[in-house]
Amino acid sequence: MSAKKKWATAALSLILAAVAAFCAFFAYPALTRSDAAEPRAYRGVLRLWHIDGFEGGRGSRAAFLGSAASVFESENEGLIVMITVHTAESAAYALSEGSMPDMISYGGGCDFVADCARPLEKYDFAAASAGHDTLGVPWCRGGYFLFSGEGDFSDVSDENTVISEGRENLPEAAAALNGLQGEFDVLSVTQAYTALIGGKYKYMLGTQRDVWRLRTRGFAFTAWPLSAFCDLWQYISVCARDTERYNACLDFVALLLSDDIQGRLGEIGMISPYASVYSDDETMHAAETAPAGAAVYAFADAAARGAMREAALLALKGDENGAKKLKNYLL
Repeated sequence: MSAKKKWATAALSLILAAVAAFCAFFAYPALTRSDAAEPRAYRGVLRLWHIDGFEGGRGSRAAFLGSAASVFESENEGLIVMITVHTAESAAYALSEGSMPDMISYGGGCDFVADCARPLEKYDFAAASAGHDTLGVPWCRGGYFLFSGEGDFSDVSDENTVISEGRENLPEAAAALNGLQGEFDVLSVTQAYTALIGGKYKYMLGTQRDVWRLRTRGFAFTAWPLSAFCDLWQYISVCARDTERYNACLDFVALLLSDDIQGRLGEIGMISPYASVYSDDETMHAAETAPAGAAVYAFADAAARGAMREAALLALKGDENGAKKLKNYLL
């Protein structure tokens, strides 16, 4: 090889080496920077919709969520949880119009939540699952009770007992699954508890709300928790699609289910699904320590809930087919 060709080859090698070094200097730092793999924490507003699907206790569940949000915000600078109170109908309409929250708190009658909830991989709750995915977890619950002003449950019958029926819950199922039988009067919550206080009925099947309602009215009573069935669950689901928002929502759910926040549920007269908070309240302590019993699918639609109510009414009358159909809905 001539000296001229050797010089050209050497020069070309130097040029290629320089180009490679130039590319490596600018390209590789961008791929290996220590902060590139670290997820960014979300800073902004998390939108939480709250729906009261059934009567609560003695305080506002929306306000309770607000107090939990204040704790969350104090621990997460730059994050705000904005709570909007909805009915099931207004929430469904808002979703149909394209509005999407980051989280939804809800009870029964909100089947539409299943269409927008994201799987919660860290949690497991069969009644709020679809396939292998858990779509919601309960953050508080209520319970069914049999109330008496005479302190004796020895002669409960359809002649002396009234069933109090609230919105979106199934007290007829609670009655049937706890062994009651007969053609019971079913009245609205106001009619039922005033009839009990007035002495028209000796017993009333009601919920945790009636514990606080009757106490407020100074009515002396004994309450027996009915633990065979419970559909009085307040769930929370995460709907955020953005990864950063989703992770921030998971942090809020974790705080809501923490021992500290759960321990405050006595402030609103609700029961924790995870902890005992009523050591000084015999009636509520009996309810929180009793098993919650069978549940119904959290996302059951209106037709399914109506069919379940009809089956429960038949079961109360002693119809075996009604009893079998009722059990088919249970989880």
